[in-house]
Amino acid sequence: MKYPITGRCQCGSVVCTLKSPPVITYACYCSACQKRSGTPFSMGMFMPADQIDVQGEVEGWTRTSDQGNQNTRFACSECGNVIYGVSDHKPDVYKFQPGLLDDTSEVEPDIHIWVEQAQKWVLFPEGAPQFKGQPDPADSLKAGLEYQKSRR
Repeated sequence: MKYPITGRCQCGSVVCTLKSPPVITYACYCSACQKRSGTPFSMGMFMPADQIDVQGEVEGWTRTSDQGNQNTRFACSECGNVIYGVSDHKPDVYKFQPGLLDDTSEVEPDIHIWVEQAQKWVLFPEGAPQFKGQPDPADSLKAGLEYQKSRR
């Protein structure tokens, strides 16, 4: 993908510009993400907060993770599309929702997390890093970056 790239919510009230590539892209199969998204998994891109420009009104809601971290998701105040999330222990990193991008044709997860809660029929790409639950951030970053290199 060529950066900057743009994306928007369903109604178009929130427009986002990603100024640089994500650090890593993940797919999460935890039951909380399944409930939030209404699908078998959710995806996110770890982005430095200063590399995302969000225009439009968003509203936040917070939940506590199994590890006790506060995770706030910001959604369009008009249509409710989640735009990004922020964890209280890493407020300088946004978890951007890549499905909002105008072109998603090149979006592919670098890591798969909470695979122990994945639906039985989910198939994972050969060689893709998988974590049974919530991985250590350093481990997931290392695995994701190595997988990115292997796909180039």
